[in-house]
Amino acid sequence: MKEKNIKAIIIGITQQHGYLLEDITSKKNKSQLWTVSKNINGALYRLIFMNKSSINEILQYDIPNDKNNVYILVSDDEINNDEEDISRNYLLDKPLIRVNVLKRKVNYSGNVNAQVVQDIVSVMNNVNIHSNTEKVNVWDKPWITIGIIAINVIMYLVTAYLSLVYAKGSIFNSDINVLIMLGAKVNNLISQGQYYRFVSCMFLHGGIVHIGVNMYSLYAIGPMVERVYGKVKYIAIYFISGICASIFSYVFSTDVSIGASGAIFGLLGAVLILAIKSKEKTGSGFIKSILSVICINIFIGATMPNIDNFAHVGGLLGGMLIAFMVNFKAEDY
Repeated sequence: MKEKNIKAIIIGITQQHGYLLEDITSKKNKSQLWTVSKNINGALYRLIFMNKSSINEILQYDIPNDKNNVYILVSDDEINNDEEDISRNYLLDKPLIRVNVLKRKVNYSGNVNAQVVQDIVSVMNNVNIHSNTEKVNVWDKPWITIGIIAINVIMYLVTAYLSLVYAKGSIFNSDINVLIMLGAKVNNLISQGQYYRFVSCMFLHGGIVHIGVNMYSLYAIGPMVERVYGKVKYIAIYFISGICASIFSYVFSTDVSIGASGAIFGLLGAVLILAIKSKEKTGSGFIKSILSVICINIFIGATMPNIDNFAHVGGLLGGMLIAFMVNFKAEDY
């Protein structure tokens, strides 16, 4: 069993559901347990993650009883193949959740809090995990996201070079005239028939911080949308969202506008639609998490200067609309 699968689940449950990492060290060899905790309806819960190797070392740890301890056994095997190990380590009467990575199945004892189970199921449906026997197809890698990031980086390098050499500016801040020349959204030029600017502005950025934040955001959310919706639909969601962002900016703002954030907001909108459509699997907590991310980013855009919030709203609505019209891959959810 790959430890990185446990790590992926822990990262997912901390980011999506607000669990906090804990530190429990073995008395014998100073190794550490994978544990997280959270207050659920006034009660403190600690999730203790194990695999087939670490389950036989569980008695080496001095696990406190200051919280409701829930044991999570993650393996590639059938759900009921670990009975002997569970019994030997006195876990039969403990709150226990068993996760089969290969089949993405979750089984649990009757004394496990239902919200904890729901959170685990939600994360299992939203993180990339693979069993030891499962072959990872090269095509399953997020090549579209990687390609979009590459195009943005190349365009920024071109912008930085022109800003430095011809505009006598800096590679860290793009010159406005260079941005306009390369295809920024400029209302009067679009009115003259330069409609390509609705698309070209999506790949231009105003500085190293601007592209850094946007590419980090794209890398964080893009692969999940690409996996869940499929590559063709992902391309449609990204570009339609970006174009909607540009149109909203054109209609409601006269400022020069650039950046990938409108399309990225479209990806957030697609994730929100996914969460709503599959709420029985992802749970209401996932919907609330996505809504909070969207609201926080819109608030930041509305309160900080030089941010095109009209583009953000347009991209969000465009992403929600196209995601509502298409279906995500049934095998993933």
